[in-house]
Amino acid sequence: MEALILGIYAGIVWLIFFKYKLLPWNTAAKVIVFTIPVVGMITLILLLNIFSPSSSNVVVVRNSVGIVSQVKGRVTEVPVTVNQRVKKGDVLFKIDPTQYQASVNALKAKLKLAKLRVKENEALVKSGSGNRFDLEKAQADLAELSEQTIHSEYDLEQTVVRAPSDGTVVNVQLRPGAFVAAFPIASVMTFMEDTPQIYALFNQNELHQIEVGNEAEFYIPSFPGKILKAKVESIILAEGQGQIGVSGNLPTTGLREIPVNRFAVKLVMDDRHAELLLPAGAVGDGAVYTDHLAFLHIIRKVMLRISTKLNYIIPKLH
Repeated sequence: MEALILGIYAGIVWLIFFKYKLLPWNTAAKVIVFTIPVVGMITLILLLNIFSPSSSNVVVVRNSVGIVSQVKGRVTEVPVTVNQRVKKGDVLFKIDPTQYQASVNALKAKLKLAKLRVKENEALVKSGSGNRFDLEKAQADLAELSEQTIHSEYDLEQTVVRAPSDGTVVNVQLRPGAFVAAFPIASVMTFMEDTPQIYALFNQNELHQIEVGNEAEFYIPSFPGKILKAKVESIILAEGQGQIGVSGNLPTTGLREIPVNRFAVKLVMDDRHAELLLPAGAVGDGAVYTDHLAFLHIIRKVMLRISTKLNYIIPKLH
């Protein structure tokens, strides 16, 4: 962008002093001509960094979830493969439900009998020939069996493990015939959510004009020529350290250690980009447009758009 501005300035100088010779090319003119761009560029860069701060470290992060079984049993079906996209509720794997279905059936039979006993004791108590203690015991037995049935039906439901949200299966350690146990720190599959989290890293002195709700833009090399619109969701002034999920897996994929004296600004993408799947760990450039000196935003936006076009160029010799 700086080169473009200097090129336009050089063209104006050439037209005034050499093409049309509107002014004489003397010592005073030379001093003025060479001083203006230096002072102007320094002033422009300082103002841009204050009121339209940019970041060369915009990181795409996606949450990863360790999938664990809630019940133990033999795996009968694994309909997904590594890097397969799935929708919320899609089946990830199935466990043999035989023993759990049998448990539900047995409890339902007992539950039916317990309901009959409660009715019989209610009738006896009402007629005066029954014992209230027997009625209360029958009611307690019914309540206990009801809870056991609910728990057993839940276990049966857990023999079919489904995707918790839209995302991608990135690690599959299961095969049909494998035995899984209800062990919360041993995930059998890793699932990565589609919804990305965007973090832009800024120096400390670039934060004082940034506010929640400010307009932002960024791009990543994976999508050359594309500018992604966003807004500032929050300014993160502290980061957690050593936070690892119970499963032993990192809770996020793509997040890197934040350098010293850099702070993260969390961005939320516009809904118009909701269908765009950003690769986890992708790094790009971006900028935040503050509420002051809005004319500078145009310059920063032009700079971003020129930069993202350059991503079409791949300077490799092999």
